[in-house]
Amino acid sequence: MKRLSIVLGGALALAFVSAPAFAASDTCPGNGDMVTSAKTPQVDLFDGANGKRVKSIDQDQFPTCLPVAAHAGNGMMEVSIDGTNYWVEPHMVNARVAASGKPICRKLAMGGDQAKVGATRGLGEGCPKTGDAQ
Repeated sequence: MKRLSIVLGGALALAFVSAPAFAASDTCPGNGDMVTSAKTPQVDLFDGANGKRVKSIDQDQFPTCLPVAAHAGNGMMEVSIDGTNYWVEPHMVNARVAASGKPICRKLAMGGDQAKVGATRGLGEGCPKTGDAQ
């Protein structure tokens, strides 16, 4: 009987650990990038990606499940609230952002076209070859 309870307890713990972490907090339907909720007590709304603050919305008044219309280089996201487009800062909201699929290209210290190993697997794939790495 003791073994059965240990096995059942282990299976329950495994099921809890293997469940996706985002499933409980992301209740927004559909796919794509989406602002799911406010993270801070107030969310500032801007008129552009590098624009001025237009107004603030309290956390309890901030709408949920807002599709992201555009992303700026500084991380800000464009959303539509009550028919008006605003930009929000990423640290003020919870967001579901899909991977862009674009490679991360940067100048690596060691360069070269060595085989992919360990944690660097895939780094630089799809990037133009420069310098000695041609």
